[in-house]
Amino acid sequence: MSRDREERFARLVAIDGLTYLAAWCESAEGYPKPEPTPSARVQSSRYAKRTADRRAWLSKRKADAAAPREISTSPQSVLVLMDDVTKALMCAAQVATAHGADRLATSIKASLTRHVGRHDRVSTRVDRPNAAPNSANDAAYVFARRILEADAK
Repeated sequence: MSRDREERFARLVAIDGLTYLAAWCESAEGYPKPEPTPSARVQSSRYAKRTADRRAWLSKRKADAAAPREISTSPQSVLVLMDDVTKALMCAAQVATAHGADRLATSIKASLTRHVGRHDRVSTRVDRPNAAPNSANDAAYVFARRILEADAK
């Protein structure tokens, strides 16, 4: 009996959810596959006993992979995520332009513009959490002042 077949059997039961008998038949090398006979049922039970620890370990790994993960919602984590989204949108727009998909590139750039505005609002809240919110006119004034100061330098 090969260790490879035991491993295939354990994976078929623990990960794919096959019955012992079906996994025993599927784990056999070559063709034709064994038929599900009474002797195959006995052999599958023996394989089940020999691979119990491995199946338990594989089942635990499968459950861990499917379990929900805790997501960090700290302001800095959100900003990092938003930076990653900005980079991905920029790359997507460049790829769409390179492939001549102008309408798609325009749509992605519009999404990028909206996203950058959201990113700016979030970063302002993170940098100055207790500041009073600016009205649209105040924000435009601050933006114009930045442009004038940049030109003066």
